[in-house]
Amino acid sequence: MRALLKTAPGVGHMTVADVPDPTPGPGEVVVKVAYATVCGTDVLVHDDKYVGKRPLPFPFILGHEVSGEIAEVGPGVEGLRPGTKVGMESIIGCGTCYHCLRGNHNLCPQWHHIGLTMDGGFAEYIKVPASLVIPLPEGAPLDSVAMLEPLSLAVHTMHRLSPRPAQPVAIVGPGPIGLLHLQVIKATGAGPILVLGRPEDAHRLQVAADLGADRVEAVNSIEEAVAIAREMTAGVGMEIVIEATGVPAGVQTAFEIVAGNGQLVTLGLTRFTELDILQVIRKNLTWHGVVASVRRHFLEALRLITTGRVDPSRLITHRLPLEQGVDAIRLMKERASLKVAIVP
Repeated sequence: MRALLKTAPGVGHMTVADVPDPTPGPGEVVVKVAYATVCGTDVLVHDDKYVGKRPLPFPFILGHEVSGEIAEVGPGVEGLRPGTKVGMESIIGCGTCYHCLRGNHNLCPQWHHIGLTMDGGFAEYIKVPASLVIPLPEGAPLDSVAMLEPLSLAVHTMHRLSPRPAQPVAIVGPGPIGLLHLQVIKATGAGPILVLGRPEDAHRLQVAADLGADRVEAVNSIEEAVAIAREMTAGVGMEIVIEATGVPAGVQTAFEIVAGNGQLVTLGLTRFTELDILQVIRKNLTWHGVVASVRRHFLEALRLITTGRVDPSRLITHRLPLEQGVDAIRLMKERASLKVAIVP
């Protein structure tokens, strides 16, 4: 089969090549890939900036946002059969650590991750543990289902925040994660919702407006963002702020615009920045880090899709064949797209 590989450490080293067809072992299934969407993490891998819990096993197949149809089941797999349409989780825990035993394998220190520590979905077929696949109801749209993983992250965020109707919310960063959070927040009834970006984010901010944001703004400075947040809240600040930029300035902006007794969520993969931690104390702030998701978040994300409350496919700006997989990574890297779907 054909697959998009990261062949070696360093920037680049990605190619589409022939690899052996996967064969399912005990407890495994092989899925024929329908859609595999490109994540910012894939760009970090391309740029040699990804820092994970385990070393990357070069060469390996990228891609962890996947939908498709079961092609083959391995020995001992029950309740699944060829032809079943599926989405899938992306991580599997060790099963024995403190967090796994409590149902929180997203916190497992030894997790495995498809498309990172095991072969992923930028291929014609993907082999995964049967425990990762999620059978779909009839008619579930496979392009949207491919984004169950990032959508489940937005659901996880809502579980942590418990937003209330008419509660003001700001999203800093109009990328795919920010815009999926926008759709899920709209479904909760919270708002007004402000989406902040940079001047070069004009096309992304337009998508945010089309998805129902109450206000979108391109700002050049933290001071501009603070002024807008105060204007919208009679000087109080935003009760919920979701940071989804992955850059230090985004985190700093989020800290400045969140209100007293507010909640701040950081999702962007920023390692270091300089913050006035005294603000955490003086604002009586609750600060959430949200990492990955577990099955209950995926199932709720699927229900949001199948009931029509959320439509992740609206974020797809490009659909490319597998042979253009390197171009798909480039489009995301250059921010020339919003979400790119590889369609083997």
